[in-house]
Amino acid sequence: MPSQAQLAAALADRYRIERELGRGGFAVVYLAHDLRHDRPVALKVLHDEVAASLGAERFEQEVRLAARLQHPHILGVFDSGSVDGRLWFTMPFIDGESLRDRLTREKQLPVADAIALTREIADGLHFAHQQGVIHRDVKPENILLSGRHAIIADFGIARALAGKAGSLTQTGVSVGTPGYMSPEQASGERDLDARTDVYALACVLYEMLAGQPPFTGPNAQAVIARTLSEEPRPIHAVRQGVSPMLDGVIGRGLAKVPADRWATAEEFGNALAAATVTVASAAFAPAAAAADAAAPRRRRSPMLTVFALGLLLGGGALFAWRSRHGDAAGHGLAVLPFENVGAAEDAYFADGITEEVRGKLTAVPGLRVTARTSSNQYKGTKKSLVDIGGELGVEYILTGTIRWETAADGTRHVRVTPELVSVSNGSTKWQQPFDEVMSDVFKVQSGIAEQVANALGVTLAAEVQQKLNARPTKNIDAYQEYLLGEKETEGMARSDGLSLQKGLPHYERAAALDTAFAAAWGRVSYVYSQNFNANPSSELAEKSEDAVMRAMRLAPDDPQVRRAYSRYLRIVKHDFAGALAQVDTALLRDPNNVDLLSASSSLNAVMSRWDAAVSAAMRASTLDPRNPNAVSATSRILHGVRRYAEADAYAAKALALSPGNISYAEDRVINHVSMGDLAAAKADVREAFAKGADTTELAAYFALFQEMQWVLDEPLLRRIVTMTPAQFRNNRAHWALKVGRTWLLLGDTARGRAYGDSARIVVEAQLANYPEDAQLHELRGRSLALMGRNADAIAEAERSLKMRETALDASTGPYVRYQVARILVQAGANERALDIIEPLLTANYADITPAWLRLEPVFSPLRSNPRFQRLTAR
Repeated sequence: MPSQAQLAAALADRYRIERELGRGGFAVVYLAHDLRHDRPVALKVLHDEVAASLGAERFEQEVRLAARLQHPHILGVFDSGSVDGRLWFTMPFIDGESLRDRLTREKQLPVADAIALTREIADGLHFAHQQGVIHRDVKPENILLSGRHAIIADFGIARALAGKAGSLTQTGVSVGTPGYMSPEQASGERDLDARTDVYALACVLYEMLAGQPPFTGPNAQAVIARTLSEEPRPIHAVRQGVSPMLDGVIGRGLAKVPADRWATAEEFGNALAAATVTVASAAFAPAAAAADAAAPRRRRSPMLTVFALGLLLGGGALFAWRSRHGDAAGHGLAVLPFENVGAAEDAYFADGITEEVRGKLTAVPGLRVTARTSSNQYKGTKKSLVDIGGELGVEYILTGTIRWETAADGTRHVRVTPELVSVSNGSTKWQQPFDEVMSDVFKVQSGIAEQVANALGVTLAAEVQQKLNARPTKNIDAYQEYLLGEKETEGMARSDGLSLQKGLPHYERAAALDTAFAAAWGRVSYVYSQNFNANPSSELAEKSEDAVMRAMRLAPDDPQVRRAYSRYLRIVKHDFAGALAQVDTALLRDPNNVDLLSASSSLNAVMSRWDAAVSAAMRASTLDPRNPNAVSATSRILHGVRRYAEADAYAAKALALSPGNISYAEDRVINHVSMGDLAAAKADVREAFAKGADTTELAAYFALFQEMQWVLDEPLLRRIVTMTPAQFRNNRAHWALKVGRTWLLLGDTARGRAYGDSARIVVEAQLANYPEDAQLHELRGRSLALMGRNADAIAEAERSLKMRETALDASTGPYVRYQVARILVQAGANERALDIIEPLLTANYADITPAWLRLEPVFSPLRSNPRFQRLTAR
């Protein structure tokens, strides 16, 4: 192994080596500075005997493969090479510690921390496994901690070493670490698959909880012997707070036979989520439930049964949802808005009754209930029920009227007359009036839902019957306030700031009138989470947390409460895995809830679970077929997984439902550009105008979002350069950048630079107040590129990327990297831009394709570049 001084001299033109960080059985790691990109990196140099055994060709091949693993929980590879036979590669420098460091300090981790870290590692491993890459050496030393998050290191080296196992044995170097090696790996099997990494990860989780690996011994041989012949001690025997259920999940991961383990790392992670949620539900249970739990003979709750079944079958909460509700089977039913026959000011209450009935029916297995947005479009319609049924694709429609009467003693009565109609012939399937005092309106709602289910031949299990009979509150005044809040937000379908602020006082009054009103507390938390998203503050975070914790203590199994908790975890805590676990749990009880399905799709996309994201989005748009937002969301997720033709079909449907909608029009344009059809993209713009889109608004929108103004014809470009900041939402920085970029498209470099300078002035003033805002640094980089200050633009672009590299998720990362690449091209850093662009051409959620690159003007300087030509020839 060369000295540090010799190594520094050999790599002096590329890296400045600053100090040694550590050394292990395979390599020495140094902190180095990447001179070309002005960033710190971890430089790993293999020991001479390891390098000699591998050979440069095999090493480079495997490291290149590892470099393609772009995932939030995988430590990527920047560069690699060979100097005088010394093999080396560089990785991002993580300014944190390893899991081993933390375990050395704390020995055992809190259960919640251990599971959260394990789920992130499982997510990264599953991504790598899908690319055909097995780690083979998962252990605490190879897991880095950045803040609260886990990152897996050394993907390339373990795989490369495994490929030379025979020769490495001769040099005395083994692949894998005995305490974490699966039985098949310890036995020397060569054809390992994902399940060997699942075993190792289960060992790591075991150690985080128990304080030591499942098997220990005085030497490697002793550990391997125990691995092959003994069963690990149950964790709950040595660590209180670990439930038998969680112990069982880990135990399956440690099974001796690979076929008996979790088949994938994703399954392991989902099972941990299910076990975690079950524990959390118990923690949130009211005191009475806690007392029941202490009784000698404890009855298993229905929810626990569901979780246990899912785990026995092998898929956790998500498996249970998919296996029970994965298709659209069952009677198709739409609940149209009940007609308010009375004073106009009572209309909100009639809408509330409709929504409660629809919500109860949605939770009934065997029914496929059309969602609120699609159904409510027919309020006051003159269309026949047969026509409506055809448009919604349902077999039955439930309608109704609501009348109000006041008795002589002042008691108010509500009379609801529902009617269930068969779409095939327009005949009445069931009808029955309900007449109750206002305080018993909940009995009306549950009665209607029960009778509709009976009329359709659906047998109601005891658990479902219990849900139908559940009352959200015992205080009718609190319920009225809640419904007034729902009127303002349309049941959270409207998430704009004004609607939320109008609804919040009603939700808060509802919670104040009945402090046990879980749904009201859930809505309060949801609004505060949304407010936090717009303007983060510790006060809003605390208010959101307080409200959702109250809701969870009151009704931990309520799907809407889980939805609110998920929103809090996602927006306030940035805990995507935890947020998804809450949504998956809620979907077990309410599998046809479009809001939950939409959240599931979004969260799965963030976590690179593309199949699940697509499935949930398509299910949501099936249940809410006339909701353009749901249809558009499906289009965008399909675009994200590069299914452009399907994406465009959904975008066209969304546009048909909302003609003239500029956002949906741009979706079609982006799909066609990704497919390389600029003529079709321009036709999309003309069609948008024909359907009523405002010319100025469309031009501004295309410039503002993704800088897509280059698909517009010259008259529209000249319209953009006459616009004021008002057309760009009064954001002067974006206004100047977009107008400046448009002047460049029109060939006026001087004006483009002038507007770039205007943008720079605005952004630098903002940076004075928010110096750590990465997006502001990116905007400054764009400004400098427009001005022609290339060196400064490159530095600022790289800085913005470095500031958020580890925080980028699977949905935001490709977009951010693409924008940085655009800056670099404008500033002349062509090779560095191509370094960023190349992996984006195969990444999900990246708009760009080889065809896109050939069309977009910003990449014109690259068209004579051989590497660019090779990439765009794909």
